[in-house]
Amino acid sequence: MTESSTHGGRRRHRLTTFGTLALAGPANDIVLGDHGHHRRRLALLAVLAAAGERGTSRDRLLPLFWPEATQSKARHSLDQLLYALRGSVDESVFAGVNPLRLNPDVIESDVGAFRVAIERGDLEAAAATYRGPFLDGFYLSDAPEFERWVEDERFRLAGFHADALERLARTATADGRHEKAARWWKALTEVEPLSSRSAAGLIRALVATEDHAAALQFAKRYEAMLALELGASIDPVIATLVSQVRAGARGAVEPRREMSVRAERRDEAASGDVATLPDAAAQDGAERTGRWRRPRRLVSLAAASLILTVAAAGLLRARAGASTAHTARGSARNVAAYELYLRGSDPAALRSDSAARIGLEQLEQAVALDDHYAAAFAGLALMELRVPGDSLVSHRTRLARAEQAALRAVALDDSLADAHAALSFVRSYNLDLTSAESEMRRAVELDPTNARMREWLAQLHVTTGQPALALAEARRALELDPLSPTAVAEVAHTLLANDHCDEALAKLALLRSLRPPLLRAGTIAAQCYARKGMWPEAIAEARQSASVGGARGRSLLGWVLGRAGHVAEARSVLTSLVVDASRVDDGAFDVAVVYAGLGDNDKAFTWLDRAMDERSLLPMHHFGLIRGLASDARFEHVRDRMRIARR
Repeated sequence: MTESSTHGGRRRHRLTTFGTLALAGPANDIVLGDHGHHRRRLALLAVLAAAGERGTSRDRLLPLFWPEATQSKARHSLDQLLYALRGSVDESVFAGVNPLRLNPDVIESDVGAFRVAIERGDLEAAAATYRGPFLDGFYLSDAPEFERWVEDERFRLAGFHADALERLARTATADGRHEKAARWWKALTEVEPLSSRSAAGLIRALVATEDHAAALQFAKRYEAMLALELGASIDPVIATLVSQVRAGARGAVEPRREMSVRAERRDEAASGDVATLPDAAAQDGAERTGRWRRPRRLVSLAAASLILTVAAAGLLRARAGASTAHTARGSARNVAAYELYLRGSDPAALRSDSAARIGLEQLEQAVALDDHYAAAFAGLALMELRVPGDSLVSHRTRLARAEQAALRAVALDDSLADAHAALSFVRSYNLDLTSAESEMRRAVELDPTNARMREWLAQLHVTTGQPALALAEARRALELDPLSPTAVAEVAHTLLANDHCDEALAKLALLRSLRPPLLRAGTIAAQCYARKGMWPEAIAEARQSASVGGARGRSLLGWVLGRAGHVAEARSVLTSLVVDASRVDDGAFDVAVVYAGLGDNDKAFTWLDRAMDERSLLPMHHFGLIRGLASDARFEHVRDRMRIARR
């Protein structure tokens, strides 16, 4: 907003965090700039702006800014800093005492506007608000914890920005608005300059606008950049596109509206989103160009992961365990398919929608190269379930594809544990929990040292009302893989199911530094705090989940707000979820969860029925959110439809 921005008739200060960090007054004059004693004041404002309504506790601020000071001295320094800000900005600049929040009547921020735009799905507004890397070039030399926080926040926000640009570009392409699509793809190539997926998107869009010269010019610059930055040659997909453009073969480079969506995705997946890296030096070059090293050369979370994939492939093989690696190699007949399987099966791909979509594309390409690769079909089934439904591919379509892939995996190799695990997931989404448990037990029998499968069995035991058995399986998984973040989270989940919330929270504390975050950790923590009646902490965890977890995260937030008595805000979240549910066919469960939090059982059960009809009822970590409905006689109907055996 500009100088005329008002709230309740009062003009506000404007904090800019994207690019140069500065605070402008109501008259657009610089109140705090990037120099001298202003730096720490600005840094504190930036931390609070990024935290939004949930705020930041004083205890969290102390190590960020005064890591070497005693606690009493650090508290005194914080009090002085707050006093200085009240004097230089406005006496009422802060809302609340602990946690501290910015008063929206006094200060607005671009990062706050960006977050709100992302949450409400206004991607164009989000793209317009993001003017550059978060706190670009800003630092505090004596605050290493603050520097790490800035890196993490910069990485997270850049990922949201890149994802928004890609979604805008793909939507415009699908709608036949090719000039607009070209603008969005161009913007994406500026923040993901090494991404072959973005490059291919721009070339296709430029060809669709009949600007062949611009397409060839961009391809030439892209090839030169790869050679300079990575010492790598141009991706085969890009080379093919360029050849087609030069030959005037328009039919092979048609816009997305005229071509198969899945065919385009296979082309992009084949590239792995990075150029072929010829040697270790090129791999080191890829790491140097990562978002966290070169803030002006930002890539999305998914693209950053893929740039490092070649370097990480060996690590993935080692961590997969001898049994899993042997199974994957034993059923693969194609080296490229095996490599794509490793990439697409990276557990980190499960932590965000964008990374999951990349994983899905790679697994699709793996089975296209080797249609007898049972492990790849099993991985494909799991990733189809992870990627949410959208306007292009519905949730039910993804579920049908997942079932087909899982059955194909079992048919190809009935002795493959991964195949039975994938079929178990399909059965659970199809509301056959008894069969799902049976298939997962079979998977564990076939591969008893596989920690992930024991985690999944533990999740099923929680959902089917066997918490003690679930805890035993989760602890066995952690014994098998003591450093696994998902195993730690599953122990916490099963401790929650057994009403051992303090132990669960202690386990979750081990996962705080994970980047990208493990989404289920926030869900479990919020439920623990809610069960203990610690509502501020529960709300803070839920807000964090809502900021990164899409509709599922917002449903958690609505549930917590409803349980905490913040009815108006909970209903605001509910309204947005109802709107989403009218657009896609996998949002009913999220609506039911919020109604459960509000104590409106009638509507909760109505939406649960709809969720079961559309197969969007999500067991596992979110199933506990409807636990409060179990005392209602109507819950037996839910148990019956989910085919949960009576215990």
